[in-house]
Formats: sequence, C-alpha cells, structure tokens
Amino acid sequence: MRHKAAIPASSLPSLMMPCPVCAGRMSYDGKRAVSAELEDTIYACRRCGAELIRTSVRKIPNPDAAAA
Repeated sequence: MRHKAAIPASSLPSLMMPCPVCAGRMSYDGKRAVSAELEDTIYACRRCGAELIRTSVRKIPNPDAAAA
C-alpha cells in the first residue's frame, strides 16, 4: 500500500549527471520555450562550461482545474 506524499514533488532534477566532457558536475542553468509545445532545459558544467540541452514536451495547465 502506498502512502500519499507529505510534500508536493519537486520540479528539480532527481539525479545529478556528470559532464560528458570533463566528468564535472552539471547544474541547472535555465529553461527556454522552443515552440508552444516544446521547451529546452539547459544544464551547464561548473568546471568546463559545457552545456547539455534536454528538449521535452511543455506541461500545459488544465483550464478546467483553474475554474474549480
């Protein structure tokens, strides 16, 4: 049986990824909209400055939920 979470889930990444260039620590650098449906999440290496861009489908809020 699963229990409900005591706190809401975080929007932060759940794992830390190593830099593909120098194996340093990648950190969140920002988001940018690519289109109405897509967004890029950018991670940058603290050591060498390399960037990793992850493209994902944007979360669109449900207009019915806001009215309730």
